Amino acid sequence: MTGTPAERPSASHRRATTGLTGLSRNLGLKGTAVFLAVVLWLVVNAKEPEIELVPVRFTPVLDSSLVLREALPQVQAIVAGAPRELLKLSAARPTIRRDIAADAPDTLVIDLRAEDVVLPVGVDAVVREIEPRSITLRFESTWSRRVGVQSAIDIAMTNGSTGNVAPKIDPAVVEVTGPRHIVARIHFVKTIRTTIGYPDSLPHLVDIDTTALGPGVRVKPAQVRVMLTAERP
Repeated sequence: MTGTPAERPSASHRRATTGLTGLSRNLGLKGTAVFLAVVLWLVVNAKEPEIELVPVRFTPVLDSSLVLREALPQVQAIVAGAPRELLKLSAARPTIRRDIAADAPDTLVIDLRAEDVVLPVGVDAVVREIEPRSITLRFESTWSRRVGVQSAIDIAMTNGSTGNVAPKIDPAVVEVTGPRHIVARIHFVKTIRTTIGYPDSLPHLVDIDTTALGPGVRVKPAQVRVMLTAERP
């Protein structure tokens, strides 16, 4: 009795079986590859630039004659960079430095640009915008400074006196107060021109000459004591 011949698998069935077998091979390596691809995607996306609004330290370098009447305004910048770069700005703020000369007006408007912002060393980011675009600085209109006193005294030698005689001025330094632009140009003051005879051991009160200093300028004290002393040869 002849048996029924066994049914052979079709070609499509063999291909399907082979495909399933191939998929099941090296599952560990394939899973690792997928994991690494996901990690790489996360790393790449973490480096994509982000935008953050950060405070900026505005530092005007003022001439010694300038005194601000008000607190410095707040300045902010829009900075683009990787998250880890922007995180560095929380420890070290960007800065803007600007030199302000003595001849600046009492009210000074300063324009600001994004390129004026200096990022801390080691921060790889880009400043996109700055706010505000301009700031106003207001300075005190009067100023005081201490300057030396120079003698304009003529010494008249009497009773046949000879030798080198010089006036000793006390105090040798006085305070000058007035409009800032005028006081900034005063480097010393002089006594009025007067004549004192020598020998004379008494101190003389001599006025400070304010006529050439400019309007609104005051000197304190307004007088100095002058004594004549013989210089040693």
